[in-house]
Amino acid sequence: MVSSRTYQAIQNWITEQQEYEAKYSKPAPLTDVQRKLLEKLELVLPPATPVPPEPELDNTNWIGMLQEYRAARYRVPDGGSTSFVESEGPVVYGVQKWHCEVRIDEHPKPFPGPSGGLINGAQPSFARKKDAKKYAAKCAVEWLRENGYIIHNGGNDVRASQPQEQPQEKPVTPQPTPAKKKQKVSPPTPERPQASTSTPESNGREIPPGTLLPKGPTNPFDEEEVTAVQEVSRLCKRLGLKGEPQYRITRMAEGSEFYKGYADLGMLSSQIPVGAGFVNEVFGKKPCKEKIAEELLEPLRNLAARFDEQDQKFRARQARREEEDLA
Repeated sequence: MVSSRTYQAIQNWITEQQEYEAKYSKPAPLTDVQRKLLEKLELVLPPATPVPPEPELDNTNWIGMLQEYRAARYRVPDGGSTSFVESEGPVVYGVQKWHCEVRIDEHPKPFPGPSGGLINGAQPSFARKKDAKKYAAKCAVEWLRENGYIIHNGGNDVRASQPQEQPQEKPVTPQPTPAKKKQKVSPPTPERPQASTSTPESNGREIPPGTLLPKGPTNPFDEEEVTAVQEVSRLCKRLGLKGEPQYRITRMAEGSEFYKGYADLGMLSSQIPVGAGFVNEVFGKKPCKEKIAEELLEPLRNLAARFDEQDQKFRARQARREEEDLA
């Protein structure tokens, strides 16, 4: 327990340092020990303004969905320009947080903003730039849905309603060009009740209005990288674990935003180094889960390499035995 005399002594020292700087217009002298202690103290001090927890994000590819909508609406194969702007947020317990805004032509204000995404009137911040960008795209897509710009078809497919040309383009009177003078035009095929599912081609042809872009791995706007959590899940399945790894994550203290935890890997736990994947004092629950997974990647990859080596040796012995039997 720290006594009030300790606080008073620190306050007196701070006053002396400030008076020195006011008098001589230069930084007050510090010993190496004082500097290191002050730097550590700054990392653990609570922010002047309470920072709300990060909004929960699911596995939906919101960024890809927004760009897919733009491609269908403006008939641009690459989705056109979607303006994401990142900026530094507050530093919370030594962790730099991030903001991200996205602007779309259908609305004059960015997202998150007054039309959606603010928390208690403020823009939320994230420990990872990727999550901040994903949240901005989510806010924009949800507003587009609510205002009838996007028709949701289930899954991750989107279709733009009332597609229009890009504002910059002007109507052009159809004129034959030298390259297309002798080109034969095939008669149009009857339209199907459902929107076409053909994908944009690389030869520059326009995408038909209402075109549904492919989903899954073939989606050209699927920018989601493989996270450490996903890679750990893949490695565990490869090594024979039934089901998914179970992440045990708890707060460091009641009301704290710092978390600790580990992953229960079942039968695999006994085959990796003791303590692997145990983390402490990670700001935010989701970053804590990702940190646990990052710590597990190396031991799991080493274990998989050993399994592969043993499998190769077994196959080599089997091959030799078959050769001996044939001889």
